[in-house]
Amino acid sequence: MENEGNIKGIHIINVIEFVRNKRGQIGLDMLFERINEDKIKPKKLNEKSFIEKDWYSYELYLEFLATADDVTGNGSLARCYEIGFQTIQHLGHLSYLARIPDVHEFLNKAQNSWGHVYDFGNVEAVEEKENKIVVRYHGFPKSKAKCEYFKGSLAGMLDLCKLKGTVEETACNMEGAAWCEFTLTWE
Repeated sequence: MENEGNIKGIHIINVIEFVRNKRGQIGLDMLFERINEDKIKPKKLNEKSFIEKDWYSYELYLEFLATADDVTGNGSLARCYEIGFQTIQHLGHLSYLARIPDVHEFLNKAQNSWGHVYDFGNVEAVEEKENKIVVRYHGFPKSKAKCEYFKGSLAGMLDLCKLKGTVEETACNMEGAAWCEFTLTWE
């Protein structure tokens, strides 16, 4: 995969923390052993290699997501969903969202702050109703790990807004669509 853009280090740090919480030091050792398999010395990565506000390749981030899923789960990418959910729940760089319990405002703020986290792509709400939002992610590499992460983060957004609902992937760039699309519905 060619370099598709960059993401802030907080996202890689969140993946590392997820592995630490699920598998402890053994999991972290496994994560970095696998991540570093093809790296040339002395460029080996470790927990201290990442700074929250620095930019890192999205390709590397996808490698961390898939490897974390394998180390903490069974390789089904279900852990990528959990990582997305956890990232939204812990907020960190998104702390302003905790003060906005309305899901429509939450999404609007996320769209407005996109460039603070990603230096490529975008997210748009293509349909907004009282109990439904259709969200499209444009310009992302083809990766099921990314799809599961986005699905989990959108489910986390609903949860943070105290809404009982579902998130369904309704289009995917892995399946020929020009974007990845998710439909959120709630009671």
